[in-house]
Amino acid sequence: MAEITLTSAFSTVPGPDQEAMRRLLTETIDQIARDDGSFTRAKVVFTESDERCGLTAELDGVKKEGVPLQLDLDQLEDAQTGAGARAQLKEALRLYFRRVMGQP
Repeated sequence: MAEITLTSAFSTVPGPDQEAMRRLLTETIDQIARDDGSFTRAKVVFTESDERCGLTAELDGVKKEGVPLQLDLDQLEDAQTGAGARAQLKEALRLYFRRVMGQP
């Protein structure tokens, strides 16, 4: 299991939904770490403001991507219950993490 530190800030999402989103992101990041084996430590910052979401990451001390990953709040909500939306989220995170690590 990867060591994941997730810092999050929300402005419009109610409390119980915030925890569900944090859990979803943590679980998905851990799955990617186990599947790919490309990192063991992730420091992730997730922000939501007026239903716009951004995510930045540092993986094993590497952060070569300065532009946050833009996520859709509806996609995050759908990924909590739908396998298709969860797969899309996982792939978006995987591609972003490759850029963070400086991989093509």
